[in-house]
Amino acid sequence: MRKLLLAAGAAALLGVTGCSLQPNDYTLPGQTGVGSDGYTVTVHFKQVENLVPNSTVQLDNVTIGTVAGIEARNWQADVKLRLLKKVKVPSNAVFSIGQKTLLGAQYVEITEPKATATRAAALGVLSDGDVIGTEQTGSYPSTEEVLGSAALLLNNGGLSQISVLTGQLSTALRHREPNTRDLITKTNQLLGVLDRNRGNVISALSSLDRLSTTLRNRQGVIAKAIDRITPGLKALNAERDNLVHAVTSTGKVSTRAAQVVAVNQRALLANLDSLQPILGHLSTVATQLPDALKIGITIPFPAMTTTKAIKGDYANLFANIDLRLPGLAKNFLGIGLASAVTGLNPLAAPLVMPHSTAPSTSKSKAKKSGTKATSTPSTPAAPTSSSPSPSTKHGVCLLGLIGDC
Repeated sequence: MRKLLLAAGAAALLGVTGCSLQPNDYTLPGQTGVGSDGYTVTVHFKQVENLVPNSTVQLDNVTIGTVAGIEARNWQADVKLRLLKKVKVPSNAVFSIGQKTLLGAQYVEITEPKATATRAAALGVLSDGDVIGTEQTGSYPSTEEVLGSAALLLNNGGLSQISVLTGQLSTALRHREPNTRDLITKTNQLLGVLDRNRGNVISALSSLDRLSTTLRNRQGVIAKAIDRITPGLKALNAERDNLVHAVTSTGKVSTRAAQVVAVNQRALLANLDSLQPILGHLSTVATQLPDALKIGITIPFPAMTTTKAIKGDYANLFANIDLRLPGLAKNFLGIGLASAVTGLNPLAAPLVMPHSTAPSTSKSKAKKSGTKATSTPSTPAAPTSSSPSPSTKHGVCLLGLIGDC
């Protein structure tokens, strides 16, 4: 009767807790390294496939530990391993998830890197509480991956699609082989130029990065500027038709101007050639033009005396007016004509131009008087210069009226 009560109580306990009891949730007794003879190491895996707790940990096909637990954290699997203390595992060992058979359970395999004993001693060994990162973990191909690769191979491995792609590529390149070859050559040259200017490209990207940083730091200023420029853009948009019309009209005017210049090119060149003598004479008298302008506008008062004309409430006038006949002839007619006018009487003798030879009347006068004319050796005349004097070289100096020449 007592045995029946114990059996009933055990059955009831199993019935209540059987739904939440899983054999792999707890480390089973008798596993390798789960007792006081082992230590704990945490290994991070990117994926654990079908690995479950209580799986074995092997080194060179020898079981040296047990998988104590698996937790998901930060999109990684944290696997806690219990390893035997008597087995020295290098700190740079690689942990991989393998499979015993095609339909068998998975396990964790430890692979020691190929290194000398001196290097292994320098790196050290694992101890309790050590953590192994994902850079020292991996996995072997699973059964699903092997079967998928086999199915891909048995189904032509996608060769039919590759055949379609190669056929289309051949059709696209047909009769274009030289162009394709030239394209590949130029692409190679472009890649070479980019490789040689790699430093400049990196510098340009760095400058662009600094520019983007500056723009981001001044985002508020840029936003304010955009807000302020919006009315101007709206005004430009409203006047777009007028602007387009103005640009179009300007283009038409430039076209017409070009046509006019093309048609009248010969006449324009002839006019420019005609202007050349005038400009040459202007350059000749360039030094006298400022002096002439001094009195040309304010005649008869020179411009340089206007600042001294009015002093306060009175005006000053200093003038030297030469109204004599020689002075007038000298200023208006020139030196030669002045000599002719003052030296001869126009009523008694004809006007003789300067430097000209007057007709000789000595012979006729001698015959009338009945006396014998005696000839005297003439004195050779002094050579005269054909160049005009400085006062008449470039015209008449009107400032002579006031004694300023």
